[in-house]
Formats: sequence, structure tokens, C-alpha cells
Amino acid sequence: MKRFLTILLIIMCLVPMCVFAKEKAKKTTTANDNKVKVYVFEAGGCPYCEMQIEYLKGLKSYNKKFVIVSKELFVDHVDWEEGKDYELGLSVAEEFTNAGFEQAQATGTPFVIISDLYAVNGYSDKLEEIIDAAYEEGDKDAVSCIAAGKDDCVRWNEEALKKKEEKEKANQTNGGTAILIIGGVALLGAVCYIVMSKKKTTDDNEDEFDEEIDEKIKEEKPVKKAPVKKAPAKKTTNKKSTAKKPTKKVSK
Repeated sequence: MKRFLTILLIIMCLVPMCVFAKEKAKKTTTANDNKVKVYVFEAGGCPYCEMQIEYLKGLKSYNKKFVIVSKELFVDHVDWEEGKDYELGLSVAEEFTNAGFEQAQATGTPFVIISDLYAVNGYSDKLEEIIDAAYEEGDKDAVSCIAAGKDDCVRWNEEALKKKEEKEKANQTNGGTAILIIGGVALLGAVCYIVMSKKKTTDDNEDEFDEEIDEKIKEEKPVKKAPVKKAPAKKTTNKKSTAKKPTKKVSK
């Protein structure tokens, strides 16, 4: 009887403990589900990867709002041998690039992804605000979505969309400016052509007018012939003879 009571007492003590452990595990699972997964695609021995993880672990919200999920992009950072998560890294980079994230590249480490708000190749010490934003709106976990082969895992976030709109606006402005410049140059060329054509026509008319005037002047003024100079007459020296003719004597 005592043995039975002892066993019953043990069971009565264990049941609440099991229920409590189950509830605690459930709460822990729920809490972990709510936490943002910050993915760090790294390479073995990569110093910047180690710095990135140290920075994340140093944040007050670490293990409260987010957890770190490490992925092997490269086996090491010397030979850059492809790691077990290399193909996943390429797919993630492609999806984010298509959504306007220009720095989403799987060519180096660390490659950090936060929900569908952040995907950058390189170390950063300004991730706390992004993690807080992802936690507030709920982690979209784009990496798990892409790994599962689903579509529309990455949305255009406000920053990327703003950059896209600014870029399109700048292109339109540049295009409009280029059109105005080309139109202005064309108009200036047309004006110059018209002015030069008129000037040429005026010069031609003036030349024709001058020619007509010259012709009229030539017709109105008789041409004076140059006087013909006569050769000087040769002087002849016919000297009269001063000798008297002999007179004939008449005989008486």
C-alpha cells in the first residue's frame, strides 16, 4: 500500500512538471518563430564574416528579436572552394537582384540577408534598425522561401523602390534634357542656315546689281580712242644755189 501511494505521489508530481515543460517548449518555439532569422553566408576563416557575427551577437536584441543562421557559401576564403550552400546563395542573390537590390551578390563574404528587406555582400555595422523593422512587421524569411522553390519570395521594399523611381525619374529628366538640347541645336542650325542663305542671296544680288551698273556705265560712256601719234616729218635740206647763172652777151 505504501508502495502504491509512493508511485501515485511520484506520478502526481511528474504530471505538472511535464505539462510545464511542454508549455515552456511551446512558448520557446513560438518565441523562436517570431524571431527574425539573420542569414550570414560565409567562408571558412573569413575575418569579415567573424566580425559580422561578433557585431550581431553584440546587439541587445540578439536572441530576443533575432537569431543568426550561418550558411556555407565557400569552404574557405583562400581557394574559394564552393561550399554546400553555394547554389542556394546564388539563387538568393538572383532573386534579390531582380527585386532591385544592387548589392545582392554571392561573389564574396559575408553575404547577409534579413527578411526581404536587406541583402548585401559586405560587412555592415548598421543592421539594428533593419532587424527591428523586420521584427515589427514579421520576418518574411526570404531565404527559406527561395530554398523551397516558391515564387514572389522577395518584394520591392520602400528603399529599393524609391531608388528605382529616382533612377527612372533621372533617366526621364536626362532624356527630356537631351531632347531639348538636340532640338535647340537643330533650331540653331536651321536659323544659321537661313541667315547664311539670306546673306548669300543678298551678296549674289549685290554682285548682280554691281555688274548691271558697270554694264550701264560702259554703255553710257563712249570709249575714247587713244590719239594716233604721227611720226615727225623728215626735214629736207634743199639749199638754193647762190651762184648766178652766166648771162649771154648779145652782140650788136
